[in-house]
Amino acid sequence: MASRRLPRVLTDDELYALLRQPNVQTPVGLRNKAMLKAMAYGGLRISEVVGLRTKDLRREDGRLVVDVRDGKGGVDRTVPLPDHTTETVETWLARRGELGIGNGYVFCTISRGRNVHPVATRKGFSEVLTVTELTPGRPLNPSYVRALVSRLAARAGIEKRVSPHVLRHTAATRMLRAVGDVRPVQEFLGHANVSTTQIYTEVLVEDVAQAVDAVPDVEAEPEEPSQADDLAAQVLAALPPEVREALARHLEEKT
Repeated sequence: MASRRLPRVLTDDELYALLRQPNVQTPVGLRNKAMLKAMAYGGLRISEVVGLRTKDLRREDGRLVVDVRDGKGGVDRTVPLPDHTTETVETWLARRGELGIGNGYVFCTISRGRNVHPVATRKGFSEVLTVTELTPGRPLNPSYVRALVSRLAARAGIEKRVSPHVLRHTAATRMLRAVGDVRPVQEFLGHANVSTTQIYTEVLVEDVAQAVDAVPDVEAEPEEPSQADDLAAQVLAALPPEVREALARHLEEKT
């Protein structure tokens, strides 16, 4: 039987770099960062993100809670968001209200007016123009979200391919690392069967394998000294005896 491919996840440094990309001083940037955090910390699927409505959000015990209705497989679940994600989402909701957008889709379009553009054909753009009415409050297109995540990841210098589902994988893996129990992760993700969630334990097994490989072999041949080691030895040898003795005493006090 072929082994399952491990989920692609972001490291903490990669996630940090990605979340630094949106310009939160602009409405679009703030919306996009709140959306990224809902996926990276709330584990929401792309369909759940673009379909999320204001009525699906509520406060419970001081935190924002997402009621995911009719998720994949028809499974409903409740996703509490961490405080920092709650703050970002609520900041976006306040800005959204300032833009005059009422109840409806949380992560929605915000442009207003008309977009005039030529029609694309197999032979290129035709002379026929299409007029699109831009109305705030409409749900975002999933293809827009996928392209956005990919573009921001590239700008952040992340070499691996990043999609919205990679953010969901990242949320699950980071939670499993933190709690060490697959059951709450199963509830968090809305998996009907725990065997689906257990793929993330294999990511942790790989982490352990890398940690084991990092432990040095005491019987291994000592490595050849590097040029830096040689230079350090030459510098120490050139120091006056009293300076070397003072340095040795200082090092003993530190250990």
